[in-house]
Amino acid sequence: MGALLLVRHGEADGNRDHRFIGQMDVPLSERGRRQAAAVSERLVALGVRRFIASDLRRAVDTIAPAADQLGVPIETDRRLREIDNGEWRGLYAHEVAARWPDVWARYRAGDDVARPGGERWADVRRRVVGALREHADDLGDGELVAVGTHGGPTLAAASWAVGLRPRGNLYQVRLSLPWNASITTLGFPGPTLVGFNDVGHLPPDLLGDAEMPFLQRP
Repeated sequence: MGALLLVRHGEADGNRDHRFIGQMDVPLSERGRRQAAAVSERLVALGVRRFIASDLRRAVDTIAPAADQLGVPIETDRRLREIDNGEWRGLYAHEVAARWPDVWARYRAGDDVARPGGERWADVRRRVVGALREHADDLGDGELVAVGTHGGPTLAAASWAVGLRPRGNLYQVRLSLPWNASITTLGFPGPTLVGFNDVGHLPPDLLGDAEMPFLQRP
């Protein structure tokens, strides 16, 4: 049995104030770089020797210290990107609510609405699961592969592994949004959710609440 270790990127510019970052290619914050160093130490200690990431730099840069230490390349896969926010890109929740009040009300109520010019969470789940299936097929027996990705894709993958399918948007599953620089482990053949939102490698000052204040949960 092998495993994919899904690493949510470290804190990025815009995370703390809850902007709709999505596929904006924003860098890690100073705190995010410290989180990246901590999670990379954990990955090396676990024996990870292969690295795959979303092509957005915050995902790549989170696992880069480990890959650099081992002298191995990071493979990139666009399917592991965060949701495409379309016209919501870079906005705050109150700005979205003012410009698209009807769509925002449905989103707050739990519907899987399409961002204007962007994606639905069902689109994200489909592409992420497809990517992970392919990467799992390449796993050797006992091999651990680090996968640098984002909060939404990690939550979609975890819900897939435990057989949860949201009836509305992604946040309707009974799992929380993983924290920055956390590790969520999927075992294969399976998938089996072996670990979720593991932040044991982060010191207390680098922990943070990943929840979005405007989300409604079941």
